[in-house]
Amino acid sequence: MTVRMEVENEAEVRAALRRYGAKFERLLDRAINATALDVDRTVKKKIQRGPKTGEVYNKTRPNRVHRASAPGQPPATDTGRLVSSIYYRRGRMSATVGSSLAYAYYLEFGTTKMRPRPAWVPSVQENRAKFNDRIREAIRKAAL
Repeated sequence: MTVRMEVENEAEVRAALRRYGAKFERLLDRAINATALDVDRTVKKKIQRGPKTGEVYNKTRPNRVHRASAPGQPPATDTGRLVSSIYYRRGRMSATVGSSLAYAYYLEFGTTKMRPRPAWVPSVQENRAKFNDRIREAIRKAAL
């Protein structure tokens, strides 16, 4: 399960790549990866913290009480499996933040029987402005 974040002004970035070459590419790579790490932290924080106002369940193995998230809230952590499944992969001028669990997709986007419990999309939205600021700063530094 992954969600994409794209550059707002792609034409400006392409022009900077042509104009400044490898210097800008390194700066852009740093901006992308710093933002991906921010998204990774934000997703985990949303799942582990924050108000959860869904139903309360008695669970077994081990015996415990769990309060689920309500529709529209990030998933409520129970065993920690979802947070533990979240990964960050760095690529060349790309990065991926995702989950290795199939049910992460269903939590994020919902099913016919369950409304979404998004964590990735809101995390990307929260970090979008910072991402674009980092790219503008990379263009400015490359021009020096």
